[in-house]
Amino acid sequence: MKKLTVMMILAIFTFQVADAQVFKLGIKAGIGFCSLKFEDITGINTGTATYDLVTGETVTGYHLGLQGRVKVAMLFIQPELYFNAGGGTVEQVVSGGSNKLLHITYNRIDLPILVGVKAGPLRINAGPAGSWFLSESHELGDLPGMADDYKLFDKKLTWGFQAGLGVDILKRVTLDARYEGSLSKLGETTTIGTRTFALDARPSQWLISVGVFF
Repeated sequence: MKKLTVMMILAIFTFQVADAQVFKLGIKAGIGFCSLKFEDITGINTGTATYDLVTGETVTGYHLGLQGRVKVAMLFIQPELYFNAGGGTVEQVVSGGSNKLLHITYNRIDLPILVGVKAGPLRINAGPAGSWFLSESHELGDLPGMADDYKLFDKKLTWGFQAGLGVDILKRVTLDARYEGSLSKLGETTTIGTRTFALDARPSQWLISVGVFF
């Protein structure tokens, strides 16, 4: 978290010193439609039951924080720093039994740094995004043979990307729609029954947000 905060502060001050006239700072908030994407794991045998783990349903989360922007002609750089509460589900498909959705939630700090082009009120942007995981909660410990203290997000700092479209209203209000994907592998290795595997469940989400520049 300290690394992400320092990076955001340095980015803001660098842009402000370079040209205070083109730098803006504001707040933003919105919702995210989150999911955990991973390769399906089939044929898990605990000796008493056999089941598969597959990608589950999308869940709704939210985000709230700061946004900055430095603009030069049609180009702009937009660093952001916000709290993100998200999650997803994993479906347990039991052979000869009933299926079950296992819920997963997480809290993290996100730092995307977007580069884009602006034409009138319309924007298109993309860039890297760092995430610092603060906490997680999941129901994977309910799986037969799974350790109760299993960590799905075993790395505190992970990297991904964001890309999307935006529109500015009256020069101060911003509306954005973006897709976010993950580039970091996640999940501790664990043994269930006779198999050892890593549940590499990478978060992805669609973000819809509104912001206001001061």
